[in-house]
Amino acid sequence: MDELLKKITNLEPLKKNITEITAKELSSLSAPCYYPKTKRFFYEILNRLKLTEKEFKDFVKRNYKGTKAEKWILPNEPGTNLLLFSMYLFLRKNDYATYSTLMIYLNIIQYSRLMFKSIKFCYEEPFKYTLDTLTRTHLFFREKSIPNSLFYLSKELQNKFTKYIKEWNIDGIIAFITEARSRISQSVKSFAESYYKNKQEGSVIKTQIDGPDDEGNTYQYKVLQRGQKAIDDVSKKITTYKFVDKKALEDAKNNTKIKTSIAILIVNEITKDEYFNNIKILLQLFVKDLNNVKMVCGNEYYDYVRKLMALKRTTAQLYFKAQVSILLVEILKNLKLIDVYKSYTNQTQFIINSFLAFYITSIFRNSLC
Repeated sequence: MDELLKKITNLEPLKKNITEITAKELSSLSAPCYYPKTKRFFYEILNRLKLTEKEFKDFVKRNYKGTKAEKWILPNEPGTNLLLFSMYLFLRKNDYATYSTLMIYLNIIQYSRLMFKSIKFCYEEPFKYTLDTLTRTHLFFREKSIPNSLFYLSKELQNKFTKYIKEWNIDGIIAFITEARSRISQSVKSFAESYYKNKQEGSVIKTQIDGPDDEGNTYQYKVLQRGQKAIDDVSKKITTYKFVDKKALEDAKNNTKIKTSIAILIVNEITKDEYFNNIKILLQLFVKDLNNVKMVCGNEYYDYVRKLMALKRTTAQLYFKAQVSILLVEILKNLKLIDVYKSYTNQTQFIINSFLAFYITSIFRNSLC
């Protein structure tokens, strides 16, 4: 362990990469039949940590030598251990946000490997139908989507195993690897069984509209599906195409009573490319707990945003209000206004944070509804 730690001097390249790739994969996982390829990440992380493949594989062998897992295949898998080791590195720095992101990414990788194994050749229609008709107790149904399921599972694993990872407790790490894989495997296995049954029977999502209720449900399903694409579109619209949404600006101003001068500085600054991943993560968290279309496209939208911004306590490391704050701090640092912001009252700071939340989600709303 000490040999590797001596070689690692800068975690920023890895931090930026992990945040970017996790946001991208979470967004993509909302599409049917999507599970990312998992070979490249191992070499990308090694490169950012300035480690060689041999160095790390030798470390893995030493790590489990003499333990009950010395001959087990799963705990000795280099990719899983590299993500765990990266989590340990950020916990040493008390960077719990990046640690949480790595936890989610590790579960995405495990999910992807299991899906490639269970459903090598995937067809979209039976995949979508299966998601729509799972039992209410199934993780993917209960948490409303596959990305939400991996969020939930990551939170559960963090609560149980963070202390072991931070201490690099080998028995605790072995238990973590086993439980993480097992819990995802259970969900994937039951999903795959339903998928093949539905595929064989030719089941597809109903497209005929038989009445008002069906019409409303079909519309809602389509709108929520469009929402996943809208996350990418809005993130690009703001940062790539430098779009300033005047309608969203006025809406956000009216709902927060922010000073116009501050609002304009923020909306102009946020068009820079460097904020793309922050916006994407923020929007992914915004849609995470949506129950129906009205929460975005109806008047419920305003109360929903206020509720997210009023959150005072949560055990989640990745949540909407915190990401708004992280993004705002980056914006104000670049504007050289962070000291001015810190001099404001808590109420004024909250107004500025709320403005940013309303502005970005209002652009999303305008694009979706």
